[in-house]
Amino acid sequence: MDLPQYLQGLSFRFVQPEQERTLAARAAAVFTALGVPLDGLNTRLPLDRSDMRRRLRGTRVGSAARPLAIRAILNRGVAHLEEREAFVAVGLGDGDSLLAAISGNRDKLCVGIHERPSQQPGAPFRRRFAELANEDCHFIEQSFETCVARLDDRSIGLCLVSADSHEPVAHRLAQCEPHLAENAYLLLDNCNCERTRQTAFDFVTASRNQYRVLTDARTEPECSLTWGRGLLVIQLLGRNAVVRSLPARGTSPVLVPAA
Repeated sequence: MDLPQYLQGLSFRFVQPEQERTLAARAAAVFTALGVPLDGLNTRLPLDRSDMRRRLRGTRVGSAARPLAIRAILNRGVAHLEEREAFVAVGLGDGDSLLAAISGNRDKLCVGIHERPSQQPGAPFRRRFAELANEDCHFIEQSFETCVARLDDRSIGLCLVSADSHEPVAHRLAQCEPHLAENAYLLLDNCNCERTRQTAFDFVTASRNQYRVLTDARTEPECSLTWGRGLLVIQLLGRNAVVRSLPARGTSPVLVPAA
């Protein structure tokens, strides 16, 4: 089952993303925010449900942790990366996206970019990262430039772009696009924000590449039991038309004599 099929198989039991919030649903959201994993009870996962829940145990950290559905998508996507592909989380936040990506995926290259040194993820993240991480494959970088150096000649097969506001989203998408692998997946968080969502669609429209929308999930209001702050999943179709052309390792550029 590839990622598009996995997305189609995800569903929710009691609380739906766009339904009007009842008192019980609001109370459940409060308990989830306090660390009681009611999102796990509300979420139906397709295939290997017990294995996925085991993998994701302990990956929910921080007060704004992503719901089980999003963490499952990240874990599934990373598990099916090709050999020379990597996962990149642009905007690390509390770190749960990186934990979800690396859990059970010890041999997959995963990089989280944390651009705010003064706001480091908390102690629960650091402890769990130390437990799960493979120091040869799992990294935290301070900028996209150092992330690219870490990637070496690998491409990004799965990328999560996350931000607290719409402002950095266009820049982060533009940074990532030249490094995307063929048929890569882009996940955008905080798509309940209409300006964030529109920025993503403007990026798709202006790109030389072709993309398709796999999921455009919004909640009203924010729902920690389903899609959190909203999620947009798009896929690059075919080869990357804006990939950076670099000389092959160990070779020199070919000089063409003047006419």
